[in-house]
Amino acid sequence: MSWFSGGLDMLNDLKNNVESSVKNSIDPDLIKKLTLQSDDLVSERERIDNEERRKEAVRDSLSEILPWETRDAEMEILVDECREVILALSSDEETFTGPFVLNGGLPSREGEEEEHGD
Repeated sequence: MSWFSGGLDMLNDLKNNVESSVKNSIDPDLIKKLTLQSDDLVSERERIDNEERRKEAVRDSLSEILPWETRDAEMEILVDECREVILALSSDEETFTGPFVLNGGLPSREGEEEEHGD
């Protein structure tokens, strides 16, 4: 078995030589950069994740209240009026048919085309 242990020693030496040459010749941050795990990218990803969690929390909290409800105590006085207006929309058939033109909204392009002769 001496040839086996000699071969094993030779492989261990080769392994150690490869490890030392790789450690000495490769930038320590290169692997992190190649795998997108650099400190800058990790912190940026963490910042984005935190921002997304915050947005999701806001969205979840707003989905728990009706459209006319508010969590702002100063706006509570408008809740009844808002509820009446929003619910009245459902009784107006034009709410569900088009075209949807807002009173006092932007002028339509149809009038502009006629004025310019296009």
